[in-house]
Amino acid sequence: MASQNPPQTTAAKIPPQPGERLGVDLGSHHIRVGVLNQAGQLSDFHRENYATDPLEPRNGPALAAQLRALLQQTLQTHPDLAAIGIAFPGLIQQPAQRILKLDHAPGLTALNLHAELQEALPVPLRFENSANAAAFAEMQTGVARGRQDWLYLHIGANVSAGLILGGQLQRGQSGLAGALGEMAIDPEHTGEFVPLESMVSAENIVRRTERRLQRDSTSSLSRLKLLGGSYTYDNIIEAAVQGDDLSRLMLQRTGKFIGMAIAEVINLLNLSLVAIGGAPAARNFLVPAIAAEAEQRAAEIIFADCQIVAAELGAEASVIGAALLA
Repeated sequence: MASQNPPQTTAAKIPPQPGERLGVDLGSHHIRVGVLNQAGQLSDFHRENYATDPLEPRNGPALAAQLRALLQQTLQTHPDLAAIGIAFPGLIQQPAQRILKLDHAPGLTALNLHAELQEALPVPLRFENSANAAAFAEMQTGVARGRQDWLYLHIGANVSAGLILGGQLQRGQSGLAGALGEMAIDPEHTGEFVPLESMVSAENIVRRTERRLQRDSTSSLSRLKLLGGSYTYDNIIEAAVQGDDLSRLMLQRTGKFIGMAIAEVINLLNLSLVAIGGAPAARNFLVPAIAAEAEQRAAEIIFADCQIVAAELGAEASVIGAALLA
């Protein structure tokens, strides 16, 4: 069932498209949906609640059925749809269009979802990584317009990057390029390396904050936990915006960990821009921390070429990009 959030319309500066295109993004808590019309504007943008728990592997077929019904229903209300693009925050093998890793909905990896959905649809269907989709949207209508060599960083259900070199989206040998969350970092400088994603995905930010709360009961999150029993990444961001010191510290430390990995990418590729995506309200805390750590670690002369900034687009970024890439 659709959430009660009011529909939004993005006046994207995108060239006119031949026919309408549907963009879908499977987020950690909601399915985001929007139609890119022929004028290059996003309409009917809304969120759908998952009908079942996506974390339960047994629910893969049920999630596939919900997604199929959603696409068919949208086709009925938008009969001029020319193509459909779906973005997933995980590893998507190209050109096979197979989901190899999707932590927040693992049951879908056991299915040949693309073949199952395409068989039920009369229009072409394309699967894409969420970071690639968002990067493509930012390049068309966001902060990266006119940039040739840059990187979009997605922070949410997973941590991944959309890499653009020479003005072209880079997918790598099997479409798995940009798996920044798989990079190893030494967060506590103890010689113990862990995947970046194990520290800075939304779920793991909550996990680290939970451990810190066991030693610090002054945070507003402690009161929230007493009242409701649990909290989310969005609660941490909201508390940080309201001035909660612990929440701000946790986001700043998250940015520091990301900066460790980003510095090496900047050194390797001599990028002109790194755009930080994910929850918009978190970007004000993450961007300065990422930039400060990356500046310390990257070569001075190479870092001088690169700007680290907040992405312009919000939750609609991957929806727009998925529609365009379709």
